[in-house]
Amino acid sequence: WFQISLLIGVGLRGQSPFRECLTSGWTLDAQGRAMSKSLGNVIEPEKVIKKFGAEVLRLWVSSVEYYEDVRLSDTILERLADAYRKLRNTFRYALGNLGDFDPAKNAVPASELFEIDQWILIRTEELVRKCLGWYAEYAFHKVYRACYDFATIDLSSIYFDVLKDRLYTSAPDSKARRSAQTAIYRINYALVRLLAPLMVFTTDEVWSDMAKPSGAPESVHMAEFPRPEELTEGLPEAARQRSANWDKLLPVRDQVLKSLETARQEKFIGTGLEARVHLDAGADLYPLLESYRAELPSLFIVSQVSLANGAEGLAVKVEKADGSKCERCWKYRTDIGQDGDFPTICGSCASSVKELLTSAG
Repeated sequence: WFQISLLIGVGLRGQSPFRECLTSGWTLDAQGRAMSKSLGNVIEPEKVIKKFGAEVLRLWVSSVEYYEDVRLSDTILERLADAYRKLRNTFRYALGNLGDFDPAKNAVPASELFEIDQWILIRTEELVRKCLGWYAEYAFHKVYRACYDFATIDLSSIYFDVLKDRLYTSAPDSKARRSAQTAIYRINYALVRLLAPLMVFTTDEVWSDMAKPSGAPESVHMAEFPRPEELTEGLPEAARQRSANWDKLLPVRDQVLKSLETARQEKFIGTGLEARVHLDAGADLYPLLESYRAELPSLFIVSQVSLANGAEGLAVKVEKADGSKCERCWKYRTDIGQDGDFPTICGSCASSVKELLTSAG
């Protein structure tokens, strides 16, 4: 049809009837054969929608390099269904932790956010900037891949994992929790608009269930794409420079997590919170670890971290944590019961509980 339209348009008006034209390859089956009715290997869209849902079919279209021949099979669709659930669960996690968050009242200024919250916002800013460029090129598969990797690696495996303690054990209105919620809100508000062309129904559902700025349209499909700079609005340049430290800490985290997994397999510990991690670092790495000593237990999701300077590179040793298990946060602490009103929980949890009780009554 585009060839016919082009010939007629040029013949009658001396110009193309369309500004841009995208062409696609053939759809192939799992064996690489072109789908055709004569071969009986056609997968009907209606059957795909009935089994997997329209969103999965749209996500498959978004995930392939459409200008080449593309394959379609139940196995491929099942993988896309798993990817869809991961992206949907990312939104679910965000909404679940923003239930009591009003961005107009509870947001923490970007300059006062915890460093890891600033770091993930900078990562999200980079994601948005790249995806906007790919949308302009109609490279939908690159948008899908980048967003999926961001959701599974940056968010699920790192940021959301590290956040659990702050979100679930800090006092509801504490700066620690509000800082995390501020970052989650900005990320969610950007992702829901960024993924709207690929996940039409899901993003509209998320949009209807989230707090939005005043004047926001009723549907996400009436909203504009996020601007990269809105993720980091108010962030000082010094914070950007310090965010590079977290990129250096993540390989350390990977090494620690491997050691913790080995300790679990050997039945030395049951969970990471039963552990104290001892790090012996070389001269290049030790100053960085020392400057982030207070953040390391949360980053590694362990109860305690000790440091030494002298090893070549980095040596990790997993030991039993000191103290007893707090019934509330499950960390092993040496200050269990120091507050007589709460004999089975640690000092940090006791402060949070007192704040909860005060606000409740």
